Order: sequence, then structure tokens, then C-alpha cells
Amino acid sequence: MKGSREINAPRMLIFGYLGIITIGTVLLLLPNATRNGISLIDAVFTASSSLCVTGLIVKNTALDFTLFGKCIILTLIQIGGLGYMTLSTTFFFFIGRKISLRDRLLFKESINFLTFANLRRFAWRVFRITIFVELLGTVILYSVFASRFSPPVALGQAFFHAVSAFCNAGFSTFSENMTLFSSSIPAPLVVAALFILGGIGFVVISDLYTTLVKREKKKLALHTTLVLRTTIALIAIGSLFILIVEYDRSLVGLSLLQKIVLSFFQAVTPRTAGFNTIRVAVFSPITLMLLMAFMFIGASPGGTGGGIKTTTLVLLVRWAKDLMLGRHGKDITALKKRIPIEQAYRAFLIFILSCGTIIVAFFIIMIAENQAPLKTMFEVFSAFGTVGLSLGSATNPFCSFAYDLSAFGKSVIICVMIAGRVGTITVGSAILKPHPLEYSYPEEAIVIG
Repeated sequence: MKGSREINAPRMLIFGYLGIITIGTVLLLLPNATRNGISLIDAVFTASSSLCVTGLIVKNTALDFTLFGKCIILTLIQIGGLGYMTLSTTFFFFIGRKISLRDRLLFKESINFLTFANLRRFAWRVFRITIFVELLGTVILYSVFASRFSPPVALGQAFFHAVSAFCNAGFSTFSENMTLFSSSIPAPLVVAALFILGGIGFVVISDLYTTLVKREKKKLALHTTLVLRTTIALIAIGSLFILIVEYDRSLVGLSLLQKIVLSFFQAVTPRTAGFNTIRVAVFSPITLMLLMAFMFIGASPGGTGGGIKTTTLVLLVRWAKDLMLGRHGKDITALKKRIPIEQAYRAFLIFILSCGTIIVAFFIIMIAENQAPLKTMFEVFSAFGTVGLSLGSATNPFCSFAYDLSAFGKSVIICVMIAGRVGTITVGSAILKPHPLEYSYPEEAIVIG
């Protein structure tokens, strides 16, 4: 037991990500990975953005990388989307090998699982779900792309975008991203469906499967119900907001159906997907504020996205409501269930650490780079939410705003992407050693509010 207490799962998880980023960087630096070469910082940035399933780019993915380079990026996206511990746990399950306590701790930490029960079986289920959804997405997208490209090219494009969409990466092998299909209906809907599935989390997908398909349970778990309700609410609010605000602006000249589809797509994509059917820079400032709020919220726990997560938002809102109503109990109420107050404390800590990460990164870049505040803030929010949306480079129309930053500025964005992917509490736990107080001080109230 003494050895198990010495295991720092958050620290090992971060070292694992850094190790994979290093390997990805070395591979991207190989001469046959790019057409015109790549600098060290750009290779690190690309590897980090791929593994953290962010989608911010400082190189044109379509033109600057060879087929080998794109395969490296896609592999990193797949590892980052599933989580490298999910892949290794699945492999151990497949060969019948038991996983160690250290691996259990890492896997539990990587997917925010509540217990250690059935971790191997859950990992195997996650792997199967991922393969099935990505292959299904490839088939559907192939039927859409086949009218524009030759069969081999259409198949490659379909597979890349299916994986990138389900993993909420936002990487595209089109220089213009999904703006090529802004007048299309099927492509945006299929891609949106893929990143919604990836964003709700494997815990939710697994619960839906065992409850609705296998009928092993009568009711969905509270976590699943809250995630689905919150996701639907955010999509509905965002879609309606963008449709109203951008109706005669960025959506002008389109049919009503196209406006509805594109509003829906742009409301979903900032919640960590990163694809865009309309150039983000043309949106009004109020819409950009909404997108930043959605990027901050992000996806759901155990999924392929970043942000503070939907359940964190729900807990904070529910806790605030209970406090306003004078319910100063030990637990939080939601849908006639009690949620331990410790989870509300954790949600509040995530919120504070996330805000601090964004604010510190923003000020560091502004002091060092003296860039446009709105572009900088949007890029930082996008990096933290592992989204990939950007107001764009001033000098390269096919790259993110990070392209205009120095090596130092890019390094800050890299750190934010990693923090957004593994979680701020994980980063904090990796840096600080738990040190609970074994005594209490005298109590005295202060004036607040």
C-alpha cells in the first residue's frame, strides 16, 4: 500500500502526453513529413494541437504536410481523442493481461471515471464504439465527397474528417476547412453529428447503450440525463442566438434552411469541435462573445473535448440556486437526486483554475507580443477549450492567429492546450502535493458582498 500512495497519477498522465508530443514532434520534423520543412516550434505546436485535439494550426494542413505528415497528425488525433491510457488498457484487455494499479489510476484520471470497477471492459467498449462511429462516419462522408473528388481522394478525405470530427479535433485537409460546404446540407449535419457524439462523452454513450439497447438498466444515470439536457439546451440557445444575430450579416444571401443548418453547426462547433462553415472573423463581436463562452464550457467529461465541461456548469448553477433559496445543506439537489457537496467544491475549483489559466495566458501574450486583444483572447479561449476556432492570421489566411505569434507566444498557447486537454485540476495535482491540515484554527467571520 505504501507504494500505491507514492503514485502521482496526474503527473504521470501529463508526462505521458509530453512523451507522445515529443515523439510526434520528431516524426513531423522528418523530411518526408512536410513539403517545405517545418521549424521546431511549429512541429511542437502541431503535435500538441493534434494530441490535444485542438485544431489550431500554424501550418496549412492540406498543403504543407505530405501524406505521411497527415497520417502522423491523424494518429495523434486518434490517440488524443481516445486517450492513450484507453488505448493501452484496451490492448491489455485484448491480450488478456491484467492492468496494474498504476495503469488503473492513470486510466481513471484520464477519463474522470468515478470508480475502478470494470475499467478494462469500459476501455474495450470505448474502443469499439469509436471504431464503429468513425467507420460509419467515413461511409456517410464518402457519399458526400464522392461528387467532388475521385474515389480514392474522397475516401481519404472522408476518413480523415470522420476521425477528426468524432475526436473533436477540428483539423481539416481542406485549406478552407468546411467553408467549402457552406451551401451544402448533408456535410455540415454529418460532421456535427460526429462531434456531438464525441463531445457528450464515452460514459454517456456507454450508459445509453446499456440502458436503451441492451436493456440492462431501467433508467439512465443522473450524469447521462444532466449531460443530455445541458447539451440540448446549449445547442438550442446557441443556434437561435446565431440565427437571429447573424441573419442579415454573415448569413446574408443564404436560404432559410441553409441559415438554420449553418447556425446549428456554428453553435455546436465551439463546444470543442473547431470546424467552421463560415469564417469566424466575419461574425459580430456579440457572437464572438457567445462563442468564447461556449468554448469555455466545452464538452462533457470522459469525451473527446476540453473546457470546464457541461456537468461543471450544471453543478455551479445548481449550487448557486440552492444557496439563493437558503438550502445550505450538505448536498446539491438535481432531478430528485442528491449530489455530494464535494463535487460542487471540485466544480468551483475547476472554474477558478480555468479562469486563472485563461487570464494569465492572455496577459502573458499581450505583454510579450502586443497583439490585438480580441484576437488574443479568442485564441486563448480556443486553446483552453481545445476547440481550434480562430480569428485567423493577418498574414496567412489558411492558418490560425497563433501563426502570427513568436516562439514564446506559441509556447504559451501550447501550455494552455495541454492544460485544457488534461484538466486544470490534473495540472494542479501534478504540481502540488496534497497536504491536508490535521488541525483547525479558531473561527471568525468577515464581511463579504
